[in-house]
Parts: sequence; structure tokens; C-alpha cells
Amino acid sequence: MAYPGHRFALGLFASVIIVWLAVMSIVMRQATLPATATGTMLVVFQPSTPSDAAFSAITRSGARPIRQTAFGFIWVVDGNAGKLAAEGAIGSFKELPISPEIAGCVAVVNDRVADAFKL
Repeated sequence: MAYPGHRFALGLFASVIIVWLAVMSIVMRQATLPATATGTMLVVFQPSTPSDAAFSAITRSGARPIRQTAFGFIWVVDGNAGKLAAEGAIGSFKELPISPEIAGCVAVVNDRVADAFKL
């Protein structure tokens, strides 16, 4: 039994995902810091990079690791974007170019907001 509506829905879904990936790749490329940038930044390594290898690359670049994110290959550091790239970072960002809610459908709640909802 054929379902012609499903073919349309799957095609639409695939189209939306392809367009989203294309737009996100452009946004992320535009948000990358230049090699001369210094200060606190978000540094991204290859997703297959173990957290200890990323930490080692950060310290070899002379950067000061501040904290690791939920992903072992993404760190917040205080350093130089060019030196980090030379040690294997694929991108350095000053701040996220989009809100976390759009990026991953998650909400970040700080203590003040959490206290407001306590019973």
C-alpha cells in the first residue's frame, strides 16, 4: 500500500534539514574569530577529540583553560585564537552566534530564575 503523503513529508523534512545545515555552516564560519583575537573564547576541536587531548592542545598553545562544556571537545579558554588553531582547534568563538534555545531546544536557567519558581 503506497502513501503518497509520506513521500512528500519525508522530502520536506529532508529539505528543511539540508537548508538548516547550510545556514548553520555559514553562520558558524562568519562567527569564527580571526587568528589575532585574544581573551576569553569558546574553542571547538574535532568531535572525535578526547577531552584530555583537547586540554593538552589548549595548554600547549599557552591558553588558560577556564572550563569544559558538556561536550569534551568544546572548551571555554583565555588565550589566542591563532595559537589554538595551530594546535588543532577548528574554531574559536567569542560568543554563540545564535541563542541556545534555537541551537538545541534547551533552556538555561540561572539561580535567580530558579529561585523565583521555588515553592
